[in-house]
Amino acid sequence: MRTKCWLLAGLACAVRISCTSPVVMAQPQDYEREAKQILNATNTEGGLIVHIGCGQGNLTAALRVSQGCLVHGLDTDTHALEVARAHIRELQVYGPVSVERFDGKRLPYAENLVNLVVTEDIGGVTMEEVMRVLAPGGTAYVRQDGRWSKTLKPHPKNTDEWTHFLHDASGNVVANDQVVGPPRYLQWIAEPQHTRSHEHTPSINALVSAGGRIFYIADQASIGSIRQPAQWHLVARDAYNGILLWQRAFDSWFPHIVNWGVTPRQLQRRLVAVGDRVYVTLGLHAPLSAIDAATGDTLKVYENTQGTEEVVCHKGILLLALRSVTDERIAELAKWAQLAEKRESPLHARETAQPLVNRFRATESRADKAILALNADTGTLLWNKAGTDAAGLRPISLCASGDRVFYQKGRDVICLDLKTGQELWSVPSALLRVVCDGKVVCADGRTVTALSAETGESLWTQPASLTDIRDVFVAGGSLWVGGFKPCEGKRGPSWGPYFATQRDLATGKTLMHIEPENPGHHHRCWPNKATERYILAGRRGVEFIDLNSGDVLWHSWVRGVCKYGVMPCNGLLYAPPHACGCYIAAKLIGFYALASERDSRFSTNKLEDDCLELGPAYSEGIRTKQSPIRNQEWATYRHDAQRSGCTQCPVPVVLSRSWQVDVGPKLTSPTVAGRKVFVASADEHKVCAMDADSGQSMWNFTAGGRVDSPPTVYANQAIFGCRNGYVYGVCERLAPTGA
Repeated sequence: MRTKCWLLAGLACAVRISCTSPVVMAQPQDYEREAKQILNATNTEGGLIVHIGCGQGNLTAALRVSQGCLVHGLDTDTHALEVARAHIRELQVYGPVSVERFDGKRLPYAENLVNLVVTEDIGGVTMEEVMRVLAPGGTAYVRQDGRWSKTLKPHPKNTDEWTHFLHDASGNVVANDQVVGPPRYLQWIAEPQHTRSHEHTPSINALVSAGGRIFYIADQASIGSIRQPAQWHLVARDAYNGILLWQRAFDSWFPHIVNWGVTPRQLQRRLVAVGDRVYVTLGLHAPLSAIDAATGDTLKVYENTQGTEEVVCHKGILLLALRSVTDERIAELAKWAQLAEKRESPLHARETAQPLVNRFRATESRADKAILALNADTGTLLWNKAGTDAAGLRPISLCASGDRVFYQKGRDVICLDLKTGQELWSVPSALLRVVCDGKVVCADGRTVTALSAETGESLWTQPASLTDIRDVFVAGGSLWVGGFKPCEGKRGPSWGPYFATQRDLATGKTLMHIEPENPGHHHRCWPNKATERYILAGRRGVEFIDLNSGDVLWHSWVRGVCKYGVMPCNGLLYAPPHACGCYIAAKLIGFYALASERDSRFSTNKLEDDCLELGPAYSEGIRTKQSPIRNQEWATYRHDAQRSGCTQCPVPVVLSRSWQVDVGPKLTSPTVAGRKVFVASADEHKVCAMDADSGQSMWNFTAGGRVDSPPTVYANQAIFGCRNGYVYGVCERLAPTGA
């Protein structure tokens, strides 16, 4: 995002360094045909498309072939941009398609943001600059000497994906990502700003990433009332710019008005993304489906997979943990749904919910369990472990590494052959935590043990040193164990200090012990994550524990969502929206992707003479004079510079409608001055002025990006900021209707 400011008066004047191709009269279908050819040639199905040298906007508008596309045109010719804006508005797609003037050299985007750059005349923009803004996997499609050339930006080898709830099939919650680090930059932000309730079933129930996209399950019902029925969706966004690619609604999930502490842990394991497929149960008892990652279309519904509770994908094989869907289970869940809707429902609090939870779990335990292995492509059943072979399966213990499958049944750790399901070994052990580097690491409040993945033989056993083990990671070739000890005067272990201990993976001996300062807040309700460089712990927000130095970097202003936390991958830190109210004055709200230090940066230091751009009104020498805010005016957001939200102007007790006009979607709050009403249509990049008495349009002005707050009226200027990083001063006398 740019940090310098433009001060404009009316319409901008600029030196014209045109990057446009000669204007050729063509029919709309010609542009549509050309746009489809470009998108087909570059395999682009959605995301952010940038058209350099957009001219009058015909091809620019045609490049938006679906709702999953956001198209941005750039040009240096102010007059051409005016024509382009008029054309795009006539098509009623301004916002999803927009145009902006640029200097002909620098592209106004953060790095790794754009999916497709199209240009017939690259002008003064270098290919190095184009590659800077392209997202990994993005394409530059450039026409030179009458021929189109395609350049693909590869995915960096030092970043990673996050395909499962526990990172991958092994259960090692560690991203092999050298880029994720303490957040310094905002990559993108998306809605919603808040989720439904901090005390009930989290509105975000899973989050994974593969192929440059992120996928999650979300309750998108209005946050206005938790009483409104849930609206569950499977959502896909671009991982690098956050653009909504597609979403699918489905009916049933876990009841949403249930205390968060009693929701099943395995709800998070019903979503997996690998390559160009998403594997998900579209409903609580629904069978497993394979979804096209690019379009959201169903590719396959796997037979006899109703009741799937956990999904693991490894080497083209789907491993499923199932629980039979009995009439008793359906009836018990229906009772929960009815109880949840009651105003004084016992399900709202953990204490009163516990007896009901015990009854629910007893019902669940009477249902038969099974572990299935399916060919992911064909759906062919490879093997099935049911009855006594799966009875006592511990939730979230199913994992795979190499050619082997591991899970815990009661007190035993079981190892199976991946392709045949034949049992290779079974040994009593502590809780199975992670499989990595040929070792199966098991830990409880007494011991930490490493078993050979090949034979099940115990390689070493060491005292745990922690009574409440929260994390077991294998990162940087070492074993890391994190958790808590009892702390006098604290309500529970998670209120005490968090410890992280580095152990030699070969022997289990302690190498380093880290005890971060306790910020006076309990640990959050999600499992911590890690990368090869950091443990990402969650107490106030996200604490980056450096695995080399042991230093701890606090980030109390960014927080994960209940039961899930945050996701580190693609070189970014993803923080889903939450409903937490603590530290509300400092904490981010919304869906965020945050970047750490960057190798190359969009320069914000080139201030020179173009820092202030003079528009036509300014050049005519119009002078502004300070004018006091009158009592009957509301000249800035929340009335005055103190944001008091208060006026001495009398307002009648009984109100009636004087006028109503359709200005556009997603309006800001208004400001009122000089007998005019000012409001911005955020997604259309438009600021409007209307006569306060009649509502008649006086003028509107199109900025270079989204305008998410109303203008401040100062003398004869409307002054407002814009999401493209600039400040505008618009003189109403020169801002024509339709600008």
